Amino acid sequence: NSSELERRRLGLLQEIFDPISREHLEQIPLPPAAHCLDFGAGAGSVARWLCDRVGPEGRVVATDLDTVFLERLTETNLEVRRHDILADPLEEKSFDLIHSRLVMDFFPDRQHEVVARLAAALRPGGWLVLEDFEWSSLAAVSLGPRSELVLRFHEGLRGLFPSGAPELGRGLPLTFRAAGLTDVGADGRVHIGLSGTPAAAWWQLTVLALRPRMEELGLFSAAEVDEYLQAIDDGGLSFLLPIMVTAWGRRPPV
Repeated sequence: NSSELERRRLGLLQEIFDPISREHLEQIPLPPAAHCLDFGAGAGSVARWLCDRVGPEGRVVATDLDTVFLERLTETNLEVRRHDILADPLEEKSFDLIHSRLVMDFFPDRQHEVVARLAAALRPGGWLVLEDFEWSSLAAVSLGPRSELVLRFHEGLRGLFPSGAPELGRGLPLTFRAAGLTDVGADGRVHIGLSGTPAAAWWQLTVLALRPRMEELGLFSAAEVDEYLQAIDDGGLSFLLPIMVTAWGRRPPV
């Protein structure tokens, strides 16, 4: 995660999805001097935004397995913490808001456990906001000689990540309810990938990150991955990115 390509991929991710995150987080009521947790904070753009929102009297904890990008942030009300949600303790009843984006994909068999741990870390009345992909939406229209490969590629990706559970996004609200959260709601947003756009550039770098896994499973050869990436550059491809589902829920006040 410390490579220059990963830095660029995270930068594009922030450019594309930060407006969605901020729109939802702005709707969450926070008390004065609020304590917030950005779990799996990546390059830290949402954590920085939260620092500004809670002000100098508030506190934001930004966690990740690799904090190399987070350690560059200089906000005085920010705590950077290397943390594994499945192995490391998380203080209970401590946060007015917990947010995470594109992290639940990595826990395909333990999503209920992770959400339960996050819910336990909320103060009474605190809010949990998780954003993750609904991969079943991945679809493409392709013109030109690579159309068969493109369609096969997108079909393969729908089953690859997250670990064969493409409906992860739409299931988040039910996971919230199972954890005892109230006022649960969700919505979804989708971007269209076209060559020359930030969405397409981010998608290309994401495919490169997934390449070892695809080759390991025998889904596509290195040559096929290269051909697919070239199809995006050629401009004859229009595709839906996975739907970004945002789910929110509240720990009961009492």
